[in-house]
Amino acid sequence: MDSWDVVNESSEDFAAGVLIPGSGASKSRYGIMEADYAFNAFRLAQKYLPKSAALNINDYNMKPDYVKQVEDLKRRGCKIDIVGSQMHIFNPDIIRRIAAGENVGRIYPNQIDETINLLSALNLPIHMSEITIAAPDDTLRGRMMQAIIARNAYRKWFSAKNVMGITWWNVVDGCGAPGEPLRSGLFTYDMSPKPAYYALNSLINGEWKTRVKVRADSDGKVKFRGFRGLYRLSWSDTDGSKKSFYYNLK
Repeated sequence: MDSWDVVNESSEDFAAGVLIPGSGASKSRYGIMEADYAFNAFRLAQKYLPKSAALNINDYNMKPDYVKQVEDLKRRGCKIDIVGSQMHIFNPDIIRRIAAGENVGRIYPNQIDETINLLSALNLPIHMSEITIAAPDDTLRGRMMQAIIARNAYRKWFSAKNVMGITWWNVVDGCGAPGEPLRSGLFTYDMSPKPAYYALNSLINGEWKTRVKVRADSDGKVKFRGFRGLYRLSWSDTDGSKKSFYYNLK
């Protein structure tokens, strides 16, 4: 669900939406929407979805006005459980400049820190809710640029305590919205994995998995250091029987 700041339509901000005077409607670049539609959307979601459903607000414009908007919606009774942050890098030249070490594209470590610090003021879990890092071209070098930049960014987001999830936006090349680059997927159009797929898979199913064997001390206690998340602990009792239980490490 997108939310739009009420700003002048000529603004360079991507998420520009303007209230049409006297009409009760808001005009964004995606067309005419009911005025205050972010508020109405959350109220409808609260009415029809189970109370256990986590509601996520999502925007591209990482400015203080976004934080103010979330605070205003909550103040008016909206249930907002997660705050989302989009980041789309479509421009091939920007990708090449990032690969060359330039501080552009909102993906440098200090820029990621700025976004996390901004949203952390809301005291909500943060979801990197729409992530696109395109390859600048279809050469192996171009695909490796995409993979390395994605891997570095994912590791930085994963390290932030408040970040609860990361969603890659265009999974397959050539399947994005009109105007989006054809090379923004983790798979080619024929579903062949690209280097970016292997880079993220090695993080999710390798580096970020804690697999360890430990021996209990004389009091029957075990200690280990691992990533936060849900663990399955298994052991053999003195009689040889296999047992296990789940533990959520916070």
